[in-house]
Formats: sequence, structure tokens, C-alpha cells
Amino acid sequence: MAFTLRDRPDLDGRHGSNGRAGPEPDPAHGGPLPQATFAELIGRLINDVSDLADRQIELAKQEVGEAKDEAIGAVKRLAIGAGIAAAAGLLVVIWAWTAFIWFFNWVFGFISFPTPLGTQSLAWVGWLLGVLLPGLAGYVAYKRYIRPGISRAMKIWPPLPRTRETLKEDLEWVRHLRTLRAR
Repeated sequence: MAFTLRDRPDLDGRHGSNGRAGPEPDPAHGGPLPQATFAELIGRLINDVSDLADRQIELAKQEVGEAKDEAIGAVKRLAIGAGIAAAAGLLVVIWAWTAFIWFFNWVFGFISFPTPLGTQSLAWVGWLLGVLLPGLAGYVAYKRYIRPGISRAMKIWPPLPRTRETLKEDLEWVRHLRTLRAR
């Protein structure tokens, strides 16, 4: 289940050290901000940065898990396609090599024509078919299974898009705070 940092009110930094629920609230977040001492402000800043880091780590863990599941699905599809292609290639070689080659060599062996080098026949057509059929099976396996599996695997990258986005938001927030303090 996907969640964002805003969906976890228990990680607001006021439930205990590093956002963990505790018996008493965090002393750094005890009172209103204008009345806080310098030490309390530093404590709040440290706790907030720690909470932010914890949240980012949790989000990154979740996204890595989701990306892993996508990668496993893509690898499964790729493996199935490669297995089918290998089995089809083996069957085509065995079957076509014995049946088609010899059959077409026999059929076209009856067709002969005179040439300046002597009488020639078309007994080699079976060999031509024996090369073309495995090539066709390999092409179909590539188009139907291998290429879509590779495309699906490539869609996984770049990983951790939500973590990147929230890190950008955090950076903008920090920059905004710095500009307010510079005034």
C-alpha cells in the first residue's frame, strides 16, 4: 500500500524522539514557537531533520520494494519468452530439419533442368526452408515476448520517483525558510 509522508500523522515529531510514540511528548515541541528558547529551537530543528530523514528512508524502502516487484514481473515475462523461444527453436530444428528438409529435398529432387554444367535439380530447397523456419520462430519469439519484457524492465528506471519528488519539496521548503530568515 502506497503512502506519502503527509499520510502519517504519528510521524509529526511531537509524539516522541524521532517520531516514535512515547509516554510523553517531545520537550523540544512543548510550547509556542515565538516563546521558545534558542536551545528549544535547535532541539526542534534537530528533531524535525531527524523525522524528515526517517520519513525519507521509509518512503525509499517502500519504493524499492515496489520497484523490486516490478523487476521480478519483468524478469519472469522475459524468462518465459526466452524459454518458449528456446523450446520452439529446438522443436523447429528437430522437426523441420528431419521432416521438411528431407521431404522438400525429395519433392524438388524430381525437378531437374539442363545447364551448361550438366543436369541440375532443386533438391536444395529443403535446406532453404530448414534455415528460414527457425529464423521465423526466433523473430516471432523476440517480437512477442523478449522485446516487451525488455521494455517493461526499462520502464522501472529511474527508481524511487516519489522519494525524489519529496526530497525536492523538502529542499524547496528549506530554501524558503532560509530566505525568510535572511530578511
